[in-house]
Amino acid sequence: MTKQKTIAGLVEDAATILQRIVRMKAADENGYCKCVTCGKIDHWKNMDGGHYISRTYTAHKLLEENIHPQCKGCNRFAHKIHDDYARYMRETYGQEFVDWLSETKRQTKKYYRTEIEDLIKELKEREKELHKNI
Repeated sequence: MTKQKTIAGLVEDAATILQRIVRMKAADENGYCKCVTCGKIDHWKNMDGGHYISRTYTAHKLLEENIHPQCKGCNRFAHKIHDDYARYMRETYGQEFVDWLSETKRQTKKYYRTEIEDLIKELKEREKELHKNI
């Protein structure tokens, strides 16, 4: 008998798939996308799905508008790029949305097993469709 995955583990699985989807959506027909913070262009498989509001805050961990392609350097090592990401977010979604993200980031999001399992199924279907176009 296999051990059932925890809800936290399922949320991580969903986050991983969603980050791939975001990178694939941003990619051109050759699979290349641009880092939203420094502008570096690379293949979507070499990029990260960087969060504007950190993944440690569960409220926006699985919010697609909070995740965008970032090069590994900006996402993992460049701690001073948050201003560049904020500028991108304001230009893309507007100041009101950016303020809302910041104001609500400490809210907790409780996921239910069936909810997250359904989300994973939906995300996998979206990912499969995007793979056809790249």
